[in-house]
Amino acid sequence: MAKHDLLTEEEFANYKPPKRAVRQLEQYAESRGLDPSKVKVLDWGCGRGRFVLWLREHGFDAYGVDIDEEPVQNGLPLFKARGYKEPLSTLSPQGRTSYQDGFFDFIMTDNVLEHVSDLQKVVDEIDRLTSTNGGGYHIFPAQRQPLEGHLFMPFVHWIPQGKVRKSLIRFWVRSGKEPKWKEVEGADLEKKTEVYYKYSTDHIFYRPFNTIRSCFEQKGFKVTILSLQNPAIQQHKLLGPLARIPLIKTLIRWMVLTFKQVELKTRRK
Repeated sequence: MAKHDLLTEEEFANYKPPKRAVRQLEQYAESRGLDPSKVKVLDWGCGRGRFVLWLREHGFDAYGVDIDEEPVQNGLPLFKARGYKEPLSTLSPQGRTSYQDGFFDFIMTDNVLEHVSDLQKVVDEIDRLTSTNGGGYHIFPAQRQPLEGHLFMPFVHWIPQGKVRKSLIRFWVRSGKEPKWKEVEGADLEKKTEVYYKYSTDHIFYRPFNTIRSCFEQKGFKVTILSLQNPAIQQHKLLGPLARIPLIKTLIRWMVLTFKQVELKTRRK
């Protein structure tokens, strides 16, 4: 299902929340000795709010915010049907929310920061909204992940904007590697290439993980990198044991943070 579709009871019944985000949120609540109902959570980049609704149903005081009005409006009817008073909202043109300073205990993003053009503006607002003892969790694709996960095209985000990137996108479309969005259904090669290229320049912004970490640290957050704690690595027959050897662990850490995925936990110092 996409942001253009209404969030339905049937879809929500089959929804699986991001386990690692839930674990970090639960650990935060435990560390503060707080009941879930006392933890104010913000899902930044909430879309139609499936995770927000799941958190509400599991006792958390959860809210969501998104830059796009359409998915928010497509999620609200189900919230209303379940008796929740519109916990989803959209950002202002200035990138601000309507919440007061320090309103949230925990702010999370799930594959959102790679879509943010002005990272500093987002981190500034997260800083404003986070309570004195607050924290957060942020997961996003590494800068050099081989496959661009929105266009399903290898290496296109490695290439600087311009003719070479567009040519590579054209090559992948011709080869049958494309997301096949509804808006380009039936379009010719050049139209598809132009739409996908524009998306790559206007909606995805990959950065070194240290750049994002530094933005949070400059605002006074303590940042912990969790990527090597991913069960996919810890339980891997080969990588798991190797990741416990100091020198090899450093290499694996670099590879994961450069080519796979980044997980950051933030806490007020």
